[in-house]
Amino acid sequence: MDKNKEKLSKFAEVLSRLRKERGISQKRAATDLGISQALLSHYEKGIRECGLDFVIKCSGYYGVTTDYLLGVSDSRNGVDASSISLVVDKNGLKRSISTLTASTNELLGIALTGLKENSEKSYVYEYYMLSLYRGALTLAKAGVLPKEMFRLDYSVGRELSSAALAVKDARFAFIEDKSRNGLDSADRTALAELISEAEEYLLDNYVIG
Repeated sequence: MDKNKEKLSKFAEVLSRLRKERGISQKRAATDLGISQALLSHYEKGIRECGLDFVIKCSGYYGVTTDYLLGVSDSRNGVDASSISLVVDKNGLKRSISTLTASTNELLGIALTGLKENSEKSYVYEYYMLSLYRGALTLAKAGVLPKEMFRLDYSVGRELSSAALAVKDARFAFIEDKSRNGLDSADRTALAELISEAEEYLLDNYVIG
């Protein structure tokens, strides 16, 4: 196989896999990307070669780098996983930050492309924003981040963000329940691993056996 055909094959494989990971139909993805379903099918099968503009559009749509789409890099977000240090918890267990990065990217991608209503997309964005803000506040109090970055006092900011998160959870519960999109845990390796780590952490630290 020559280099051009090999690149086309890798792109087709990645393009198809990303769509299936999101549980999106070929018709839905084609519509969102502004092309016909037949053309997308050809791209996913490696029958036709797309232009650079389409690669860039897919990069934004699926939340990955163009290098990942083209099979040049194994990193979805451009971060070299081998260069990311491990976090060692109090029990001496090593956890890779790359898992957190990959699962966050995966979860946001699934949520934002799978949700149609703006209210649902807003929930996802604002929930992540407030969660990160609350964590940043704690780092500022510990002296890791400069307190000048914040307008609110630590206690006020933390209480308000915690309350806002609770309200968002309560409101989102009233949004029509969505059935599973058919994705298996094997299709969400990073996310499944993160969920497992989180539950293990909660059981080990907060559940009295």
